Amino acid sequence: MTAIAFKVFVAVACGLLGARLLKSPALDGWSDRGFIWRIAALQLALGLGLFAALYVLGNAQITSDVPAYYLPAARSALSGKLAYRDFSTSYSPLFPYLGACLVALWNSGKVFALFAILVGVVALLLWHLAAHACFGRELARRASVLYATSGHVLVQSLLGTNQIWIACLLGASVLLLVRGRELGSGVTQALALCATKFLAVLFWPMLWIGAARRGRWLGGAALLSGLCFALFAACGADPLEPLHAEGDLISSGNLPYLLGPVTLLGGASRQLVLRLFDGATIAALSIVAAWIYWRTRALPPLRRPPTLFAAIGLVAAVFLIASKKSFTGYAIFALYPMITVAVGAFARTGALVGFLLVLNVLLAVEPSVWFYLHGEGLGLDEWMRRSGLARVGPLVVLDLALIACYLLIAGQSVRALARVTAEDGGRQSRCSSAAELVRSVSVGQG
Repeated sequence: MTAIAFKVFVAVACGLLGARLLKSPALDGWSDRGFIWRIAALQLALGLGLFAALYVLGNAQITSDVPAYYLPAARSALSGKLAYRDFSTSYSPLFPYLGACLVALWNSGKVFALFAILVGVVALLLWHLAAHACFGRELARRASVLYATSGHVLVQSLLGTNQIWIACLLGASVLLLVRGRELGSGVTQALALCATKFLAVLFWPMLWIGAARRGRWLGGAALLSGLCFALFAACGADPLEPLHAEGDLISSGNLPYLLGPVTLLGGASRQLVLRLFDGATIAALSIVAAWIYWRTRALPPLRRPPTLFAAIGLVAAVFLIASKKSFTGYAIFALYPMITVAVGAFARTGALVGFLLVLNVLLAVEPSVWFYLHGEGLGLDEWMRRSGLARVGPLVVLDLALIACYLLIAGQSVRALARVTAEDGGRQSRCSSAAELVRSVSVGQG
């Protein structure tokens, strides 16, 4: 319960700080460089301050995946073992070796949290530069303030998870696409796939669609990642081991979890239901990708990259709703684009701040509630049989609220993409078309 209270406090306090900063007249007065320095310093100060309070003064031990998976894999790599052959890991082939580098510097799980805080600042800067190039100063600054003061970002950084690594590399890829460097963007995504987890490929279709020169992007992404996996396979490892290991895992916070009791009523086996959910997720994401490709097919190549913010936000929201294993930490991958969509969707600052405050609280605490109530690893049907509806009820309410937030982001992303691609206008500027992409929603709401 203490962990839940701490996460709620962080999410609420940081959210209120963000709301205050949005109302500050100084926000528009800073130069671009001055704003970048201040916003980076703010996120760094929040992260390091909480790190010091929690892990130095409080002497707390890091939890989550770090002690269970990150540290054992990193220490195996340090001893000269080969991933997938000499030891098991659910992560990408290079991740244990990057973890080994961190552990060599500081033999503690806390090094992953410290590194995540630093990577989070880099992610903020990359996303801000991309948003500024696309949407202009005002919208980019509002989104960056809300991201820097996101309680969920800070909580995930303190947990030391590699979700923020994917967010950073995704932001770098988007920025490179906006600047017309498709090959570099593809190579960056190859690094994300090889160095983090297989979920990094979730946004590859959107990046390919958004690239002005799609062949260069695909070549950079496919060749380097193919070479990496081929080298491990040549050494006798099975690079697909993470897919086998993760296939039957589930999480709360998604539609399959809530529908579990209904789908099992007819006597279907759990394995069959899980495979059906996997197929439904793939189908949903394929439909989204096909729709986005169809909507953007007529755009000039230079106008494609700015559509990535809404497209990535839509894909993330659909995945978080439809996947049977979609921990709220995965929202970090695309949280900046999702915030950007929200900035365009809410005309009033109060409504914007309120929505993101609720979203950040839900994202931060939902998994902790699942674990606190001892539902982890169990399907909702089995958990209800063991513990009763009264114990399960609070999590179901949280999950419904969380899915409602995802649906709102998905709906606003669809609306933004549909509106901007439906308008001809003949605009050739990236910035003007991108600004219309996000502002179109708020304009449409009056």
